Amino acid sequence: MKFFQRRLRLLLVVFGTFLAAGSIASHAQAALPDIVKPPPSINLGSTSFYDGFGRVRPGLTVLEYFRWQHSDEISDRDGVESVNFVQPRIDSFPSLTQFIVASKWRPFGGTAGFSVLVPLVGLRTGFAANSPKRLPADEPGFGDIIAGPTYQSKYFLHGAASRPLKPGSVETHSGPFLAWRTQFLVQIPNGKFDAKKSVNPGSGYWAVVPYLAATYMPWRKLEMSTRLHYQYNLPTTKLANPPLIPHLVYVNGQAGQLVYGNFTTSYRVTRKLYMGANSYGVYQLSPDRTNGVTVSKARESQFYLGPGGGFDFSRTDTLNVNLYLKVEAHNTASGPALQMLYIHRF
Repeated sequence: MKFFQRRLRLLLVVFGTFLAAGSIASHAQAALPDIVKPPPSINLGSTSFYDGFGRVRPGLTVLEYFRWQHSDEISDRDGVESVNFVQPRIDSFPSLTQFIVASKWRPFGGTAGFSVLVPLVGLRTGFAANSPKRLPADEPGFGDIIAGPTYQSKYFLHGAASRPLKPGSVETHSGPFLAWRTQFLVQIPNGKFDAKKSVNPGSGYWAVVPYLAATYMPWRKLEMSTRLHYQYNLPTTKLANPPLIPHLVYVNGQAGQLVYGNFTTSYRVTRKLYMGANSYGVYQLSPDRTNGVTVSKARESQFYLGPGGGFDFSRTDTLNVNLYLKVEAHNTASGPALQMLYIHRF
């Protein structure tokens, strides 16, 4: 009998220890702030019309992105404007230069190559004098370099052999037209980063970003394009302006995994001019982590929609313009965005 009593007391002690540990862990999780967020440099809306028609001939293509993003609202996880930020204003002015080299190597009939994207980012923030919290911004500087190998498929033309064509130059062909491209990108944390600022040009951490882009033309004047991304963000010890909490030592943080996509459709009004609509959406698959502990319900989601269009100045020069307006946003800053993309093919 005494043997079973001792066993019972031992089980009670062990069970009580587990309950206490669970209580402490739950309290620590609730107290930990969300200090590492998904990077603002992800491709949300940068993709534009005819995206699947990458270069298939050997050579160099240079793309220059000019973007203006104005955020006048910071929402909580329910999509409601957060009471912690009064009259927020966050303006970003990224200028991104992308170099895409198409090689002579043609595996499976497509073209292998390499891409490097170098961003230069300007930032400005402002809040009302009575705002409980503020997000100071760093000075303008270079963002994270994003680079990786790419593979462009051959162009598929119904009823005829595929041939290398300039994006958009399909006016002499009829029937469905299809092209796709895949790329494995790496985000390198070389961008400007000030630990005393909340908003920085650089993210401060590594990330891997595979994607698939495709364009389908059900007939010669109509195109539909998409680019689908998955992003895994690695842990980092670079923390942006973490709040001072007594007895809490910050070790690291990790932004959650993301899936996001860009979608466009356009109609070719004339031989050179096309007009249409563009949108993008993002969903955070896993919550952010602080000191290895999940930050409860810290997930970001956005959906934007707007008009757009493009103009072919020549066979080597194209300009795309895209306007994005918020439809829904959760746990992130949000507001309208305007982008201009200039493409030159050497």
